Amino acid sequence: MKHKRIALVSLSLLTMILWSAVSFAVTTVVGNGRQSRGYPGHNAEIHGDLFTLPGTGSITGVDGRGASGFWIEKESGDMVRNFNTLAQAQGYSLPAGSYRVIPNIKDGVNSCGVTVTFTCP
Repeated sequence: MKHKRIALVSLSLLTMILWSAVSFAVTTVVGNGRQSRGYPGHNAEIHGDLFTLPGTGSITGVDGRGASGFWIEKESGDMVRNFNTLAQAQGYSLPAGSYRVIPNIKDGVNSCGVTVTFTCP
């Protein structure tokens, strides 16, 4: 009986340790971008902060402030994907690497921003 109790306690502790290790393994990465219309040919600005996904990351959240959608580009500037709406991006996955997100500015809006949250298991 004593051995069964020790085995059960050991198994419970091992399960808790493994569960804790798995829950800490999830990484959240956030990408931010902004765009301002400016005056044609003068001071328009497009900017995306470079972020790095340590592993495959899935989009789990998008917050667009004045954006009608956004695009993702690699560190090199090559476009990966354009989303015409913010909702269209939910669940999209990217492989490990460095990227930027840039918002699509709506008509009649002078500036916009986007924050995209990725979850890497």
